[in-house]
Amino acid sequence: MDLLRSASRVCAFALAPLLLTACPKKMVVADKVAPENPKAADVRGSESVYVIEAKGQPLIVDWQPEARGDLEVAMKEGVAVVGFSEKGLRLLKDCHIDGEYGFIGVNTKEQVVRLLTAEEVKANLPGAGLGILAKIGGELGQSQALEIAIVMVGKKKTTWATASKKDLKGQCAGATHFVRGATIGAFAMRSAAKGRASTVAEIFGAGASAAASKSSDLANKDGLIDACRKAMPDSNTPPQQCGSLIRLELVALDDGDTQQKPKADGPTVVKNEESEACPPGFVFSGGKCTKPEMAESHVCKFGDVQDCSVQCDKGNTGSCDALGVMFAQGKNVSANAVEAAKLFVKACKGGESNGCYNLAIALYNGSGLPVAKDKAHVLARKACLDGHAQACGMAARQYHFGDGVPEDLTNAAKLYLQACKGGDKSSCSELGVMAHAGQGMKQDDRIAAGLFKMACDGGASIGCSNLGYLVEVGKGVKQDARLAAAIYEKACRENTAECLWWGVAHQTGLVGKVDMKRAATEWRRTCDASKAAGATSSGQLIACGLVTTLLGDKQPMDMNFLQQAVKVWQASCQSGDMRDCAQLGVAVLALGNKPLAKKTFEVSCKGGDVWGCAMAKHPKVR
Repeated sequence: MDLLRSASRVCAFALAPLLLTACPKKMVVADKVAPENPKAADVRGSESVYVIEAKGQPLIVDWQPEARGDLEVAMKEGVAVVGFSEKGLRLLKDCHIDGEYGFIGVNTKEQVVRLLTAEEVKANLPGAGLGILAKIGGELGQSQALEIAIVMVGKKKTTWATASKKDLKGQCAGATHFVRGATIGAFAMRSAAKGRASTVAEIFGAGASAAASKSSDLANKDGLIDACRKAMPDSNTPPQQCGSLIRLELVALDDGDTQQKPKADGPTVVKNEESEACPPGFVFSGGKCTKPEMAESHVCKFGDVQDCSVQCDKGNTGSCDALGVMFAQGKNVSANAVEAAKLFVKACKGGESNGCYNLAIALYNGSGLPVAKDKAHVLARKACLDGHAQACGMAARQYHFGDGVPEDLTNAAKLYLQACKGGDKSSCSELGVMAHAGQGMKQDDRIAAGLFKMACDGGASIGCSNLGYLVEVGKGVKQDARLAAAIYEKACRENTAECLWWGVAHQTGLVGKVDMKRAATEWRRTCDASKAAGATSSGQLIACGLVTTLLGDKQPMDMNFLQQAVKVWQASCQSGDMRDCAQLGVAVLALGNKPLAKKTFEVSCKGGDVWGCAMAKHPKVR
């Protein structure tokens, strides 16, 4: 093809409208979700749960089998949607977002979470927590505690990182959040004496009984601990009897009016999601949301320099990582790459996977530490085994392009798949490019189209453009001009750097009529984005070439990048990719060789590419 574009680098591949990218400079009424305890109604009149306003990670170990089954079905049919109010957390069974979840494994982790107060129950169990409080009564915090044993083997994630009510389908009255992901494994829950320090195995043993004899006791269990202990972190699926949903990752629905800003190519540090896990007034510590005064240390709120410093000094590795990101970004503190790197080292040594990933970024970019891409790769692989999808994607890209490690397309494809299933939208697009080209895996445009859709769902504009191309020409999917145009429009809406192909759709009449004025507008938008962030993709390069040659408004262009692109497109054009022939023609035209450009456009046109035909007929080419 190589129309389809990689968001990484051009350094070894032809991927055209898939862009060639510049080599990185730096790398209805809601259905109940949770079971209603018979006594819950007595409590709801005076009690309420703590509402998660933006993001949160509530436990769902209190749900009964029927409710859990409803959620599992909802997550198989699309991206699940919930309603969250002070009355509790509710699944909207007849509402969804068009998308899917993948599974990414982690090194098996076991933990006992103890809920000691009514406030902790309401903050961590917003589904049936009120019913549990009604059953336990006043014993919680006095003589009783709620013990939860968790064995985690992986996560289910969707590429949707944000969504709005415009994205909802079905009966969605009361929708407030969508389920971004879920922790997978096994759990057991019971009430026990407050001072008791039970092990995971002991709680699983107690949870085996369906109900306890005392009215104040309760038990719930799903999954087998022995099955979970056989899990492998690089597996594509959890073991049988170890696939239970334990904790949800919720994200509030937004207004849908945001647009990505173009940004320079290369990996950047990211903040830990646990800093946003709890309702207002609570902090995350020991696997639960609790009041700050109840925790020895906790994950600080990102941006709170003082608390992050205090908690890091107390040994909370999540807070060390958060503080490191703040120093790296200059967030409420003077930017200091060296200090950031020191904090990432401390976090990583303490077992914080996000800290290991951020340390890998620092080593890759030479930020606060000497450049060491081989060491960065080792750390990225380490974080990947802990379920860090972006780390998997980083390691994959290094294998893909031989960047700090020997090129290995098979391992690149394997790690891209892990990253994509873990919700990393960019990796879905990269893997789609490999599937389209048959690199590291069997050539399959049907699979490529599915991967591009996942990337596009998550807001990866380059994935939308790549999907639009396959739909336009009917590769791997049914040919549909109207749908292709809509996908190109979405790519442009997501990111102005991807407006090139929306402009081409107007030039060729893919939108229903030819509109050169609109085409010119979209090309200028893409070229302007290039000037703002540097030309990081062949699409931006082509847009500036079109503005220069067809519109007569000369634009600065990276000639080295242009020459690289010409070599790549020459090879792909000769191998039969007619869209790349058209791109080659634009590049040659920008270099001043009009006769060769005209000939190249004619080759593209004869090969069936409508854009090649449109370019061959343009007055500035004839």
